[in-house]
Amino acid sequence: MKLNPVNLLILIIMVQTIISAETIEQRLNYSIRAANTDSVFQKIIQTAESKGGYFTNFSERSISLRLPAEALQEFQAVLGGLAEINERTFSNTDKSNELERLNSQIESRKKLLETYMGLVKNAPFAELQSVEREMVTLNAQIERLQGQKQAIEKRAALAFISIQAHAIQPPTPRLTNHVSPFLWINSTNLNTLRRDF
Repeated sequence: MKLNPVNLLILIIMVQTIISAETIEQRLNYSIRAANTDSVFQKIIQTAESKGGYFTNFSERSISLRLPAEALQEFQAVLGGLAEINERTFSNTDKSNELERLNSQIESRKKLLETYMGLVKNAPFAELQSVEREMVTLNAQIERLQGQKQAIEKRAALAFISIQAHAIQPPTPRLTNHVSPFLWINSTNLNTLRRDF
C-alpha cells in the first residue's frame, strides 16, 4: 500500500504521540465532596485495582493512587459518579530527553565493555586484573543506568493521582421558638404548621 503525503504525515504524528506518551509522567490532583468519604475511597480503590492500579497512601481525608495512563478517562468518569468534583488539576513532565541521555550512556558503556572483552583475550596477566576491575565497574554502571531508565518508564506508565475529600454536611434543622425534643420534627418544620392551628 502506497501512502500519500497526508496519510504519511498522520502516521508520523500518531507514532510520535505513542512514543511521547510512553515518556510522559502524568499527575492529577482532585478535590471532591462526598457524604461518606470512606465508602467513596473504598470504591475508588476497587476501581483502580480493576484497571491494574493500586493505592499508595490512604487516610481519612485523602488517598493517593497509581493508575495506568490509558485508564485515566474512565477513572475520571467513575469518580464523577461517586462524588462531586470541586477542583481538578493536571500536570505532566516529559522525560524523553532524560531517557535519551540514559540510553546513550548505556550504549556507550556497553561498547566500552565490548572493547574490554576484546582486551581480556590478549591482555598480559599483569594487566588482566585492572581490565577486570574496569569491566566490573562498567557492569555496575550499566545496571544502575538501566534501573533509572526502568523507573522512569514505570512512572510514565502509571499516572499519579491524589484525591482530597471533604465531607458534605447534612442540612441543619431550622430552629424556631417552639423546639421539639424530637429532631426529626424540627427538621420537617412541623412546629410552624402546629402554630397555625
